[in-house]
Amino acid sequence: MERQPLHFALREIRAHLTDRRVLGAMLVVVLLLGLVGPFGTLDSMSLVQRLAYWAAIVVCSYGLAYAVARLVSRSFGLGQRIRSSWARVLVFGAIAGAPVTIAVCAVDLVALGRLPNELPVLYLQCTLIGLCVMAMLEIVDASLRQAAAQPLPAATPPGPPAIVERLPPPQRGRLVSLSVADHYVEVVTERGKGLVLIRLGDAIGETTGVPGLQIHRTHWVALSAIRRLVRLEGKPMLELTDGRRLPVSRSYIEAVREAGFS
Repeated sequence: MERQPLHFALREIRAHLTDRRVLGAMLVVVLLLGLVGPFGTLDSMSLVQRLAYWAAIVVCSYGLAYAVARLVSRSFGLGQRIRSSWARVLVFGAIAGAPVTIAVCAVDLVALGRLPNELPVLYLQCTLIGLCVMAMLEIVDASLRQAAAQPLPAATPPGPPAIVERLPPPQRGRLVSLSVADHYVEVVTERGKGLVLIRLGDAIGETTGVPGLQIHRTHWVALSAIRRLVRLEGKPMLELTDGRRLPVSRSYIEAVREAGFS
């Protein structure tokens, strides 16, 4: 066996047998078998004993059947060589029959102190269990492959930031800048502007999804709206795509330069 296929198989087995859906399905089967009590367990065991017995049988049988099938498939490439789904079920189910029989014998020996009667019949029953497990896995794998082949739905474009939603619909557009205007904040978009009664810090908190910079204690600008950094009478100013120029204070000039404007 090559080490890499074996590693993949072991990882796949561990992930499958710890999957919540698999554990939930095994729990349902254990409860049903414990309550019904087939193969004489209803008369020979108490409810607690039946649940413990069938839990051991189900976990060992299913776990071994799945593990053996995956190990053989990965190590010898049978999964790729056998094209027919139901042919794979027959081959892997037959392969899993022997280890499942051994598991049932081990559980009976520990729980009942004896080996099961009529081992050939038990082997046929365990092979049938292996076939059922493989059929179920083949159906699940087919559904997963079909789901993976479906095209992903188109991603819903993100909506405007919350601060833009505060504007009347005609002024809503791509955010350009925020500026303090007395007790208001002037929100400028590519479609217009409007005043919102809010603090600048809170308004900046509502620009989620729009990369931008605070450049002054009274100004914030979207990165996409910055054209260049200029100096007027020695004072740094940001020239925006709409032609306006906003001042950059000393405490924010470094952030502007780090954003690529110098």
